[in-house]
Amino acid sequence: MPKRKCKFSVKLQKKYTCFRRGRDDFEGECMICKPGTFVSVACKGGLNLQSHVDSEKHKRAIQGEASFLTDFFVTPGSNLEDEVTAAEGTFAFHTVKHHNNYNMMVCTSGPLRTTFPDYDIARIFSSAKTKTEALVNSVLAPDCLENVLKSIEENEVDFCGVSTGGSDHGSVKVFPIVIQYFDWKSGGLQSKIIEMQSQPNESADTISSYVKETLDSKGLLNKCIAFTGDNCNTMFGGMPWDSEGRNVFAKLKNELDNKTLIGVGCPAHILNNCVQQAAETLDVDVEGILFRIYQYFHIYRVRTEQLKEYCEFVDIEYKQLLSHSKTRWLSLFPSITRLVHLFPAVKAFFLSQNKPPTVLKNFFEHEFSEVYLLHLQSLMSIFHSNILELERENNSVVEVLKVLLCVHNMLTERKSNNFMCLKVKSLLAEKRKHGLSAECDKFCAEVNSLYGSCIEYLEKWMEPMKEFSCFMWMSLSESLEWDKVESSMKFLLDRHVSIDYGKCFDQFFNLRKFVNRYKGDEEFINLQAHQKWAKYFETSENMCQSELLKIAQVFFAIAPHNANVERIFSLMQSQWSKERGNLPFESLRSILLVQYNYKHFTCKEFHAYLLSNKQLLNRIRSTEKYA
Repeated sequence: MPKRKCKFSVKLQKKYTCFRRGRDDFEGECMICKPGTFVSVACKGGLNLQSHVDSEKHKRAIQGEASFLTDFFVTPGSNLEDEVTAAEGTFAFHTVKHHNNYNMMVCTSGPLRTTFPDYDIARIFSSAKTKTEALVNSVLAPDCLENVLKSIEENEVDFCGVSTGGSDHGSVKVFPIVIQYFDWKSGGLQSKIIEMQSQPNESADTISSYVKETLDSKGLLNKCIAFTGDNCNTMFGGMPWDSEGRNVFAKLKNELDNKTLIGVGCPAHILNNCVQQAAETLDVDVEGILFRIYQYFHIYRVRTEQLKEYCEFVDIEYKQLLSHSKTRWLSLFPSITRLVHLFPAVKAFFLSQNKPPTVLKNFFEHEFSEVYLLHLQSLMSIFHSNILELERENNSVVEVLKVLLCVHNMLTERKSNNFMCLKVKSLLAEKRKHGLSAECDKFCAEVNSLYGSCIEYLEKWMEPMKEFSCFMWMSLSESLEWDKVESSMKFLLDRHVSIDYGKCFDQFFNLRKFVNRYKGDEEFINLQAHQKWAKYFETSENMCQSELLKIAQVFFAIAPHNANVERIFSLMQSQWSKERGNLPFESLRSILLVQYNYKHFTCKEFHAYLLSNKQLLNRIRSTEKYA
């Protein structure tokens, strides 16, 4: 009868915790010695395991640097545990900050252990997709929101503005709510997401109730003095703004019980719509032509290769034709610029085809097709460069107003001089020599009408922004005069913001000394308005600046455009495409909260922030237990 064998039982594993089941039931594997150290228990059972534990080999493994016990045990409350926890939190933040897919965390632990085999943190560090997602959803996102509200309270921020807008996310409409406020202790103007939820519809009632409930739940209802949205009828009810009708702005005034709530449309949309409306007065539909040309080539490699041959023939470097966003007409500018560059080759290509699309054939046979493209490119260059300046992050209303006035002045000068670029004038001169004077005169009349349409539209939609002209002095780019400050005080008093006249007068002269001190300093002059004011309050920390601080807090709480909300939509679309549409909405919300509210953090700074926050480290550890 064969001898009965001993097995590696649960009882043995409890007694010898450094062992686990081996390749079969009759052996155990030592987890302290190098991988593959198997000990048979078939003959003597626990005595075999004890014999291995007492061996010199096992003792050297315990004492040596190659010990893998640290992979499994960390002393609670030790510096090493904090370092490991901070590293895992930082990697979760790194994944979100750099718009990476959560799946990248599946294979992070292994390469770290391989690359840094002697580094304790790397040996203990563990990561996984579900763990990273849990850290972002349950720890980092709530923490960044708590920090926003905490800084507002601790730094005595009394005023804020709110912005919102809607974007499609699958079958639902998503509305982020962004607040803007001035906190000189945190560097000046701050823009933060405080909520992002889907709504059943985009009616004025739904949006206004959602905004009010969010502000109320965050304790910001009484601090809100301004609302910013895009220029659609739902937000403001058209032009002139309907402050009593069924739109979000009017309803917020009623729900917040604030009849003096300041409303701001989006000037970026104004510039976008301005050039689009004006271009519709031209005889040629440039947008339609560009779209058809792009569609003709973008999925047909044979056609693209033929176009490359035409480029070589006319000695032009081939560049890929560009498409544009239908919702943002100014994105047409790069498309026009690319077509102008390739125009001789593209024209030759279409006119040589047997059966080209009729619309494109008619366009390239038109004597003035290139002239229209060149002139529209020249006009759109004004809008393109200025909208980039206008949408710059942390702009104030006066900086945006300056951009709008600059565009208006340029258009007025162009119209008075019937401006056309030299290339257009040269082509028109050639056309006149070929007997096309009447057509040239018609084009010149269209140019004048184009400028007129731009100016008319711009003046109409700039009107609400002009009420902020009383704050132009707050850019601190010119010598200060008291009467300009008085006009700002009147603006605030009309909106029930009390200012002590005497104190403000005394504080103003200290401000004027500060501005004069930096006169001619290019570095100071190039700062944004909020940075200049933050610098002023920082240097005057020991002085009483209560009234000027109140003016600054109200002024910088007014979001001058809706570009911050648009940036969130861009982040949302980017993350959504990376996850291929498989990201739950709650995870998307958390990612955007961290990305946007913690954008000022580098990964190194965030790691230091975690190490300095014991409470946050404990929250990370408690979350990891259930991830």
